Amino acid sequence: MAVHAIELACRSDKGLVRKRNQDSFRVDSDLGVMVLADGMGGHRAGEVASRIAVRTAIEDLLPIQREDSADGMETLLRVGQALEHANHAVLDACDERPEFEGMGTTMVAAVFRDHRIYYAHIGDSRLYRVRLGRMRRLTRDHSLIQRMIDDGVFMNRREAREAGVKDNVLTRSLGMQRQADVDVRDALVEPGDTYLVCSDGLHGMISDNTMARILRDPNGNLDEQAQALLDAALEAGGNDNVSVLLARPSITR
Repeated sequence: MAVHAIELACRSDKGLVRKRNQDSFRVDSDLGVMVLADGMGGHRAGEVASRIAVRTAIEDLLPIQREDSADGMETLLRVGQALEHANHAVLDACDERPEFEGMGTTMVAAVFRDHRIYYAHIGDSRLYRVRLGRMRRLTRDHSLIQRMIDDGVFMNRREAREAGVKDNVLTRSLGMQRQADVDVRDALVEPGDTYLVCSDGLHGMISDNTMARILRDPNGNLDEQAQALLDAALEAGGNDNVSVLLARPSITR
């Protein structure tokens, strides 16, 4: 299977309220790999959890791309396993250091190969695709607010928020339990696609419509677009850490 290099632009900022940046990420443009985690926990445990998770996942994902031999089903399985291994690493760290008890992290991981993106996620960090100027979210949040919308309790996020439901209450994350309940998917990649991986410090501050407007030009400069997304989140209040990974796969028809 052919591995696709990606044009990349990355930004991360602690925001205007938080004292530390608990987001972590690793990317490899030549091998087409992206990993982002948004940590949770006091006494710096959140940044520890995200850092451990990202390091563990990237160590699993890079060999997949270097080997260039896995078929689609094996690739999908191994991307999911990367998050499972990251979950075990976070829990092991909690066992070794009592002060880290209760720490956890969200995660999105993706690899590009054979005209497809293979991705896994847990929590409320997100993956979006922009194609022909239209943006689509490829992940579904593992959060209380999303579950209540899915169950028909509320029609939309605005209604849930007005009822007092918090955006940041997660139903799944790495470090929550020994068996991580990870969503794994794949999708066709088209020439000109742009992919956005972000923490909730971005999508919680600005709307999908605002993000789509910034990213609508398929030939736009990725560095400028990434900075524009970060700036928009900060201008909207910057209440959380903000991380933005933009990727444009190098593929032809």
